[in-house]
Amino acid sequence: MEATKHIAGDRGPRRRHSLRLLEDVGAIVTHASDLHASLQNIVETVAEHLGMEVCSLYLYDVEKQSLILWATTGLATASVGRISMGVDEGLTGIVIQKLEPVMAIDAMAHPRYKYFPETGEERYHSFLGVPIVDQRQPLGVLIVQTSRRRRFTHEEVRLLKAVAIPIAGILAQCRLQARLETTEEERLAYQQRMVAAMDRLRDYETAAPHRPSTRPASHARLVGLAASPGFGIGRAHIMDSEINIDDLPRERKHPLKREMQRFHTAVARAVDELERTKERIRSTVPEIDAAMFDAQQLMLRDGSFLTRIEALIRDGLSGEAALQQTVNEFVEQFAGLTDTYLQDRAADIKDIGQRVLRHLLGVGERQRPFGSGIVLVAGGVSLSDLAMVQEQDLKGVVLAKGGVTSHASILAKSLEIPTVVGAEHAEEVIREGDQLIVDGNAGVVYVNPRIEVLREFDRLEREYRAFNRELETLRDLSAETLDGHRVRLCANIGLLADIHLALMHGAEGIGLYRTEVPFLSHRDFLTEEEQVDLYRRVVQGMGGRPVTIRTLDLGADKYPHYLHIPREDNPFLGWRSIRISLELPDIFKTQLRAILRAAAAGSLRVMFPMISSLEELHRAKELLAEARAELRDADEPVPDEIAVGMMIEVPSAVFLVDHFVKEVDFISIGTNDLIQYVLAVDRNNRKVAPLYEPLHPAVIQMVAKAVRAAKAAGKPASICGEMAADPVCTLLLVGLGFSDLSMGPFFIPVIKRLIRSLTFETARRLADEVVNLSSVKEVKSRIFEAMRDLGMIDIMEMYH
Repeated sequence: MEATKHIAGDRGPRRRHSLRLLEDVGAIVTHASDLHASLQNIVETVAEHLGMEVCSLYLYDVEKQSLILWATTGLATASVGRISMGVDEGLTGIVIQKLEPVMAIDAMAHPRYKYFPETGEERYHSFLGVPIVDQRQPLGVLIVQTSRRRRFTHEEVRLLKAVAIPIAGILAQCRLQARLETTEEERLAYQQRMVAAMDRLRDYETAAPHRPSTRPASHARLVGLAASPGFGIGRAHIMDSEINIDDLPRERKHPLKREMQRFHTAVARAVDELERTKERIRSTVPEIDAAMFDAQQLMLRDGSFLTRIEALIRDGLSGEAALQQTVNEFVEQFAGLTDTYLQDRAADIKDIGQRVLRHLLGVGERQRPFGSGIVLVAGGVSLSDLAMVQEQDLKGVVLAKGGVTSHASILAKSLEIPTVVGAEHAEEVIREGDQLIVDGNAGVVYVNPRIEVLREFDRLEREYRAFNRELETLRDLSAETLDGHRVRLCANIGLLADIHLALMHGAEGIGLYRTEVPFLSHRDFLTEEEQVDLYRRVVQGMGGRPVTIRTLDLGADKYPHYLHIPREDNPFLGWRSIRISLELPDIFKTQLRAILRAAAAGSLRVMFPMISSLEELHRAKELLAEARAELRDADEPVPDEIAVGMMIEVPSAVFLVDHFVKEVDFISIGTNDLIQYVLAVDRNNRKVAPLYEPLHPAVIQMVAKAVRAAKAAGKPASICGEMAADPVCTLLLVGLGFSDLSMGPFFIPVIKRLIRSLTFETARRLADEVVNLSSVKEVKSRIFEAMRDLGMIDIMEMYH
């Protein structure tokens, strides 16, 4: 989008945006009644308009020659009024000393940087501070910060200086109020009252985590990574919150018989809830191991567990206190065992404890007082967590952690739920019941958005839906250029539920079936029969269309809990993928036998991931031959031939691709891993994610080398990474000569529209030109120019 605006050269919208910020700040100053609330409103408004993660305001105390934090969004709110520094300390002090803007691309590397642990500001690197001055007298400092190391533009500096002018008036009033606090004792007493009030508020929110917050709406804009496209608007539901019973009475208030009845009713409701959840998961996401809920039901019926709670109730404890004490005892016992499987049961005990506790308090686990239309907010969620929520109620997902290739993200894409991951501070900023807008295209979350933002997103969503309705008319048409060049568009899937979406969006086959998804939720490796059943259902569900099954790609961030390995300093470069399979040949051959047996049901290909040497490829093919021989010895029907392919995901595979294409029937380029290995960038790491660039010349040249080698050998070449789903990359990939593009089902219609809007000759000429460019800027400029000439800018804007 930024590049598009740059090409267009239209500064009008930017100017109107700046004016609106100044108008909003001016309105706050004009109608200020409560100074502290007004200052807080100002910093939130500045952060939202400028897209900054932190905006803070420091008041300058002339007599003490110090700066005090008076308002902030992004830093810990408890630090307001507590953080104080001299004018000879910190970057903020330099602003006052020089009375001019101070910028630092990496603030922590600056010799004047002063660190306050209680603010949580260690995650922010770039710093820009401007002085707030009235009649040449310093009143304070306005600061913005970002986690990404960046240089602030001249326009941003000018705008922040302009914003400081109306703030000067209200800060003059702040100085007057500060003088009225004549003694240190009064100031400390005031702060202690405020801290006590905030502690009481936190205790109230902790004791009732599912009750919408009654605090004034706090506006915020959180930036993360776009994991699943689309727009979603709903009320926040904090997934990971636990009920704290510290403030509840420990002594039993009811007669013994009634307290026992309360407890047994809560247990019965928890068992019923587990059964309903298990059945829902079995019907919607069969890959997830529903047996985990059977284990929890057994625990709730366990005699020793129930007997201990009943005994404590007889001794005079309330049901809540007896439950909590028993859970703590069992968790401690399990955690102290050496058997890792039993250690894992501690988490089950805690989970069922919370489940029963909610029913004791009359709060169902998924009960939401604001009805349907929720947005899940969590640090991270598992596949089973996400599957337990009714799909029709779920409007979006916001995760503070995780990456766009995590399995929770994969499931969200399967359900076509807008999702933003890596949204730092989400758990601190968002409260239960907050209104949220989840922009899964841009990776942005708006917290309690202003009416102007709601109106704009309502307009965008209408346009977005209309655009997708238009794309639906292309479902049964081929992806064919205007001059007759065909490209097969296939779907990447990880769940059986994806098959419906693949067919609905017009997929011509499955280019990548991720077999590891069910392994991650089960308690052990799937048996051969379980795998055969899954793979057959995929093949049969596609109705004769080709299906490419990738063998297990475990490792890095995708280890099942039952595969116990030592901690690795760099798991992405460690024991993962084909390396695990080759070291566990019995497990690997079980999967290969299952794939061969499922191949009898239709068109199926097998693909090996993360191959880095010919030795690895040869060994994988040997194990495949052994699996075939074992099936034939057992009189199992297996096809005489099955297409064998490999993924190109590491630089060594690119350099040896001329040799690899002689050994396989097809290749598929996994750009997600290839890009991070070529550029040495982990795209799930927010600090370096901006460096993850699919259109980097080095990446383009490697992709071009691989597809050229495949074409020279007469072998098909596909691309199955996120690059295939990016409209900006489509012209380049078509021009390079890929026979197949495989992507999330959602993106197939838009990529098909692009392909049907151009000629292969145009794409080929563009690819020939782009391959020889030497910078990302040159590459993007040339591609954007071509898209503008072809009238495709609307598509790029809609999906970026």
